[in-house]
Amino acid sequence: MKGELSLSCRDIERYLGEEESRVHALRGVSLDVESGSIHAVVGPSGCGKSTLLYILGLLDEPDAGSVEIGASPISHLNDQELARRRNELIGFIFQFHFLMEDFSAHENVMIPMRRLGQMNETEMHERAAALLEAVDLGDKLRRQSRHLSGGEQQRVAIARALANDPHVILADEPTGNLDTGNSQRAFELLADLVREREKALLLVTHNRFIADACDWVHEMKDGRIIVSHPHGQRISV
Repeated sequence: MKGELSLSCRDIERYLGEEESRVHALRGVSLDVESGSIHAVVGPSGCGKSTLLYILGLLDEPDAGSVEIGASPISHLNDQELARRRNELIGFIFQFHFLMEDFSAHENVMIPMRRLGQMNETEMHERAAALLEAVDLGDKLRRQSRHLSGGEQQRVAIARALANDPHVILADEPTGNLDTGNSQRAFELLADLVREREKALLLVTHNRFIADACDWVHEMKDGRIIVSHPHGQRISV
């Protein structure tokens, strides 16, 4: 184990759909992710990868099982408390960057900080600038996101995910909309930041290069993790 547990779930069950046609999407999923480590979840479409990510990201609730972030159980919290914990503890990166097109890179990175409301204006400006510098966009922080390339936009999304200094970063196909060169560059920047800052990264991917570069790979099928293995072992993405 590289560090303390940042994210843990036990025996997660989730059903989707109406009673007469419901799907057993997750079947007893358990997982541990340590700080400073990178974990990939792979498997065929419809196997439950994104459903698991949404539950771990506190965007959905399991029908059974438990989730812990750091040493804090996340169970039976009201919607307001769940939203606070989500903003405070988790950073999200998606296949599509979801940036505000008319906002600058700098303004986009400040959005999660404004939502959380724990920093003053000067602190937010300084943190956003430092994060954009960390993803090699220090010279483009005032540029509107619509005028950035696809790779640059996804790097802004990486900086934004780190804005509130979260314990955990969850990513759903984070480079799926990029070409090979930009995909590798974006992932390498993200991986370096995760390890340097002792964050935990759990990502869903179909990209073999990315899965091979992770510390652990968890293969899913029919709502279960069927095997977990460390970096360098064969995977079936």
